[in-house]
Amino acid sequence: MAYFVIVAGESSGDILGSSVIRELKKNNPGHEFQGITGPRMTEAGCESWFDIEDLSVMGIFDVIKHLPRLYKIRSQVIKKIIERPPDAFIGIDYPEFNLSIEGVLKKRGIQTIHMVSPSFWAWRENRIKTFNKKIDLMLCLFPFEEKLLVEQGLRAIFIGHPLADSIPIVTDQIAAKTDLGIDDDLVICLMPGSRRSEISFHAKLIFDAANKLKNELATSGLDRVRFLVPSKFPDLKDILIKYHPKDVDKYTFLTDSKRAISASNLVITKSGTSTLESALYKKPTVVIYKMPTISYLFLKLLNVVKTEFAALPNILLEKEIFPELIQNEATSENIKNEAINWINQNDRVDGTIEDLTQLHKQLRKNAGEKAAQIIEKAVAS
Repeated sequence: MAYFVIVAGESSGDILGSSVIRELKKNNPGHEFQGITGPRMTEAGCESWFDIEDLSVMGIFDVIKHLPRLYKIRSQVIKKIIERPPDAFIGIDYPEFNLSIEGVLKKRGIQTIHMVSPSFWAWRENRIKTFNKKIDLMLCLFPFEEKLLVEQGLRAIFIGHPLADSIPIVTDQIAAKTDLGIDDDLVICLMPGSRRSEISFHAKLIFDAANKLKNELATSGLDRVRFLVPSKFPDLKDILIKYHPKDVDKYTFLTDSKRAISASNLVITKSGTSTLESALYKKPTVVIYKMPTISYLFLKLLNVVKTEFAALPNILLEKEIFPELIQNEATSENIKNEAINWINQNDRVDGTIEDLTQLHKQLRKNAGEKAAQIIEKAVAS
């Protein structure tokens, strides 16, 4: 029997954490878990010191505003751990918060395990030099991360990606459309972002592109087109009504991105985890991203971004399988043209599906079970 402190800071971490807890308990029901949890981790059997909502902040100014509260939570977590040292501390993602705790604990001889490697390969690559001082074991979601970290002397193991586990290798688009009550000939999923800052840059742009796309398709005789918009922001519909009030009947707004992507023929999304989700559903995708001009110039000037591509599937496959339209290239006309290219090139779509199927199989490793096995060995040694 072992005692673990486990800390997640976001919903995705709660999902992965609950899976790991269940797998560890499956092998040894006597294992004990405490820490910062979401509802899934609590349900799985982790005693909650704080809720992940207590750590929920978005954007640099929100972080600054809540720093005193975050520092207080961090101090209380460290105090509890020192008072009763666990067999291992497991930090799930949320790197700035968890790494700061892990650095303190490792100095005290407490084993530290970090799940979900920070994206050192994309920016702030110097962070990798600090990992050895804070982390005993890194559990990675992508195979290339293991290789890069091991080369730097860190113990790292690839466990696969939870999204790849949760999405079937083959999905039924017709059934997904039926489930949503859709019978249109062409279904396009629009994903402008999960944060308000992203919405402000991408919503009108994507709706403008969708309007142009609808009109061009109509001239070719294809007018049974449905746009799906999965989002937690109800004001997205207000943006559509403001700029394209006559198009509202062509749109369906919902909250579940998986249902929307599964039912779609094509996805237009901002860069981020949604590109991986789209890839795992084997959907042709157009990737866009815009940010404040000064931020973009700053990143370019300092050469902060180290990857050739922005979208995760392109990075993982080492080629531009999804077209990327970044900053000034992200115009409604360019988005429309890339979407038309996908619609008119069946051979390209078939080849893309083959590539994405191989990627899915590479990432589908039952991450929760594999992580639990590795953690069990780590605390036993």
